[in-house]
Amino acid sequence: MRRVSIAIILSVCLSCTLQAQDAQELFKFGKFNFDNQEYTEAVGFLNQAIEKDSLYINAYYLRAQTFYEIGQFYNSILDINKIFKTEKSPSPYDGYYYLTRGKSFLALDDFSNASIDFEKSLTLLNDNSAVHYYKALLGFATLNYKEAIEAIDIAINYEADNPDYYALRAKIKIHFTNPVPTSEDYQSILGDINVAIALSPDSHEYYLIRSNFLNSMGEVEAALSDYNTVIKLSPKKEEAYTERGVIKMNNYDYRSAALDFTKSIIINPTDERNYRYRGLCYNNLDNHSDAFKDFSKSIDLLSIQLGSSSDKDLIKSTLGETYLLRGHCLNLMGNNAQACRDFLQAHNLGVKKGLNYYRKFCGIY
Repeated sequence: MRRVSIAIILSVCLSCTLQAQDAQELFKFGKFNFDNQEYTEAVGFLNQAIEKDSLYINAYYLRAQTFYEIGQFYNSILDINKIFKTEKSPSPYDGYYYLTRGKSFLALDDFSNASIDFEKSLTLLNDNSAVHYYKALLGFATLNYKEAIEAIDIAINYEADNPDYYALRAKIKIHFTNPVPTSEDYQSILGDINVAIALSPDSHEYYLIRSNFLNSMGEVEAALSDYNTVIKLSPKKEEAYTERGVIKMNNYDYRSAALDFTKSIIINPTDERNYRYRGLCYNNLDNHSDAFKDFSKSIDLLSIQLGSSSDKDLIKSTLGETYLLRGHCLNLMGNNAQACRDFLQAHNLGVKKGLNYYRKFCGIY
């Protein structure tokens, strides 16, 4: 009887050992996929590892990180919560757990909980640059310039070779200061972007920040050069085609501009600006039929946005301007009746020129 009991105990222990080994092997596969940015596959292996060992904290943590990368922020938070419930005592990794959960709260615009977690993380990882970086992002999101700039300065002090940190500091200063060419703020912003590019010359994101900044400063030729670089590095970056097209359109290069707007539409067919801008190009090229189609598509997309946008006044104003553009196009096509309806619709949406156009072309007054 005693031999039977010992055999049962040995069998149970062996089963537990094999189960733990299976979970560890599955975790290794998940980690390999995570490191290769194969996040869906990583989640699959980590799910199996946790199924084998429901107390496997490393698997929960890696899965939380993976969920964050694929935008499943609630699931990421749940996994970190599970870790804290499972831990019997404080862990050296608690600072990283708070940081991961805080990042997910930030992504969900839950700024209060994000702030709490970042502060807890800071008490444990004060010399970790990533914590200060995300605290800077929180300050940026909550329009707290002092917090944002102080945090990103600390992050750069701890990790001076991270291009993302310089890019964020540039974006913070662009948003909160009023730079003009040759000013101190201008030089500081451009300096940070240049450092980011020097540290990572093959990353299109930093060229895009610089091109947009230079464009806003009126340095269109330099901006155009950077947009060309963005497109070379990332041929599917629709924003670069759109902005480059606007520069070309403003330089009266309507055919080339229309091609850029078309490329942007192919990549992202839901951005109404490209239809509106291409419609303007077609109108100036006397291609009124295609201009009418583009203005109509822009109106359709703006009408959809009007129902869900938080900035209804801006959408409403843009929609009114587009009705005005389509009305002018219809007038050139000889369709006066529909043109007059568009002019009145523009007026009803708050565009004063709509009534002026109506009076001018519709012969009522």
